[in-house]
Amino acid sequence: MRKILRIIPVVLVVVGMYLAGRSMMYYAKGAATRAFIVKAWEETKENKEDTSPWGWADFHPVTSMTIPELHIDCIVMDKISDEALVYGPGHLSTSPLPGEHGNVVIAGHRDGEFRKLKDIAAGMMIELETKSDTFSYKVTEIDTASGSDIFWMDKTKKDCVTLITCYPFYYTGKADKRFVVRGELEP
Repeated sequence: MRKILRIIPVVLVVVGMYLAGRSMMYYAKGAATRAFIVKAWEETKENKEDTSPWGWADFHPVTSMTIPELHIDCIVMDKISDEALVYGPGHLSTSPLPGEHGNVVIAGHRDGEFRKLKDIAAGMMIELETKSDTFSYKVTEIDTASGSDIFWMDKTKKDCVTLITCYPFYYTGKADKRFVVRGELEP
């Protein structure tokens, strides 16, 4: 019995170290991934050519997005796929890119950078930087919609950006609603 009592603290320390190490590994992996994506974005801007963050990635950065009041500063991938959305928001490939005419649609997970959208307000600025220019959009609409309401992704006569994420923000599981933010291009 004494042997077992002496072993218990050792087992607890080993299990604790394993769990702490595993958590640190995930943070380190996230930091390394972010560094690769930032490097790919910098190379994309410098060379004016799309650059993948790593050789086997089936996505690449197309724009960076900042919303200063919400401390959002992220890089947007070229597609809305499961793999790409793990690393940040994605651009709906059937919508125009910033600088092109129409409705630029960007979607992201509510448990990532887009969680900060819960505090967005009309009049805030959304900045989208491309390979060669920066475009500013002023928030004009904030709404919640059914997940089946896809009219937010429709073409528009005005140049705008539409940000979409699942809603409610702190819900666990599949959400049936979407939180939608629209901003119009500033002249």
